[in-house]
Amino acid sequence: MPYTKLWSKIPLTTAFTLLITAGSSLLAATAEELVERQSGSSPFSGQFCDYTSFQTSVVGSRLLMFGGNLTINKGTNSKEKRELESGFQFFSLFLNETFQATDNATDYLRREPDPAAEKRIASMRDGGAFSYNGDIFFYGGQQLFNAGDDDIIYKCTPTSQNIVWNSAAISGNVRRTITKGASVDASSENKGFYFGGQDIIAKGADDSQADRVLNGTSSNNLIVLSFSPGKQEFTNITAPVSRAKPLVESNLLFVPAGKEGILVNLGGDDGTGDGAWEDLQVFDIGSSTWFNQRTRGNLTSGNSKNPGTGTCSVIASDGDNHFIYVYGGSNRAPGQSQLAILTIPAFQWFTVSNQNYPSKVNAQCQLAGERQMLILGGRSSNGRGDCGGNSFLEILDISSLEIVSSFPNNNPFTPPPLVRTAANSSNPLDGWTDPELQGLYETQYQTFAERNQESKSDKGTIIGGVVGGVAGVLLLSIVAVFFIMRSHRKKSARDVKEAVAEVNRNSVAQPFLGQPSPGFPSPAFPSGEYQHAYQPGYPPGHIYKDDYIVEAPPNPAPAELPSANPAARPMELPS
Repeated sequence: MPYTKLWSKIPLTTAFTLLITAGSSLLAATAEELVERQSGSSPFSGQFCDYTSFQTSVVGSRLLMFGGNLTINKGTNSKEKRELESGFQFFSLFLNETFQATDNATDYLRREPDPAAEKRIASMRDGGAFSYNGDIFFYGGQQLFNAGDDDIIYKCTPTSQNIVWNSAAISGNVRRTITKGASVDASSENKGFYFGGQDIIAKGADDSQADRVLNGTSSNNLIVLSFSPGKQEFTNITAPVSRAKPLVESNLLFVPAGKEGILVNLGGDDGTGDGAWEDLQVFDIGSSTWFNQRTRGNLTSGNSKNPGTGTCSVIASDGDNHFIYVYGGSNRAPGQSQLAILTIPAFQWFTVSNQNYPSKVNAQCQLAGERQMLILGGRSSNGRGDCGGNSFLEILDISSLEIVSSFPNNNPFTPPPLVRTAANSSNPLDGWTDPELQGLYETQYQTFAERNQESKSDKGTIIGGVVGGVAGVLLLSIVAVFFIMRSHRKKSARDVKEAVAEVNRNSVAQPFLGQPSPGFPSPAFPSGEYQHAYQPGYPPGHIYKDDYIVEAPPNPAPAELPSANPAARPMELPS
């Protein structure tokens, strides 16, 4: 029967009821889907198994996780097939929120939109992430699709509303084609560093083809990213093999020591199964020099002499002492030591055995606050036949050395009792392997901003000193001229006074004798010739008309005797 005829036989009230019910169901389904999308209640499309080979970065109070391999189980038991989650993995964890690190990751984890679907952003595996001025730059790593060429890397800008993606150009003798290296974000220096790793061949034009890793190859190059407003520069520093052998999947840490900080590279694999555990690779940023430093302590646990590859690490400082926490590793089985601590400058290793520590390989670690080490993702070393049995997130209190569930803990960091004895040492227990490193290490560290401020202050002091010196000389010159002029004025006035006094004295002692003008007789005497005293050698009777010597009549002696030789009357009194 045609639907129109069937519909015509349904009573009107019944039709309205059906429409309202259907509409309500549709609206309810739409609302439920919208709520699910907004709340992010399903960060995984199935049961979480493990998350490896991803990168983490912190911008403000937001911890972001990018790329990598996410494995899930969509079945109802562990025998179901584990599947690799397709697409670009992108998660957020907000560090300004309070939460409990439970088995249910939806309590604290949010999934961000996949940028690869619309904006052709490369999917990444391994590599390094560096933050600067609100942006996150990605360097290296294996790109799985939509990859750029050798001169392009990607960056994103997280905001409160969305995340903006862009590309950034690489400069200098640097290419992006490296993976499985060690990266560290030295934010206090406005720099990022990437060391070692394996070479890769960039993918072709086919979007389905991923970058190919060249197994058996390794690099001992240190890539330095220097950031400034609106600009990033890349530098390639090749390390001497004698001091920094090539390593894969090592740990690179920034230590606030030395003039501009130092880098410590440890762990990893050098192709023989060993890494940098007993002898560390140390790079002084200020002098761009590599050193070696021998350590003390036993890292053996079970049948393994060291943690192996796949470890993650953080660093905490207490004054001039620094503590590197290294977690997990491919050589550690359940029940073995999952945590190792290196103290600096004693350079001594300690291992911690705790049955409550979950085994982790290829996890990522971040220090939140001063004393909570976030251990994110990773896989269990039990094997890959199950879904791990570990939580997406574990929290290690690096002061109490206990796994905790509450976040955050705002208490300050205090070194655990296990390492306090070594923390009292101001030098390596076995001495400095490279004595030159001692002087560099013992230099008081200042951040880039502090050094820049001090440099401006020094320049200001120099300029101020020069300007002040010139101003001082000018001021002294003005004062000197003032006093000289004043002295001259005082001297002139004094000369006038003395001259007037002298004239007055002479006026009392003898009459004023005016200087005769030519052709006119002296006003004091009648015209004619006058007898004068003779000067020696002149004949008697010689008359001198121009020289007058007059003997003053006797007078009482004045209160102040005039000088022996009467002063000649000045031609013109000074003004």
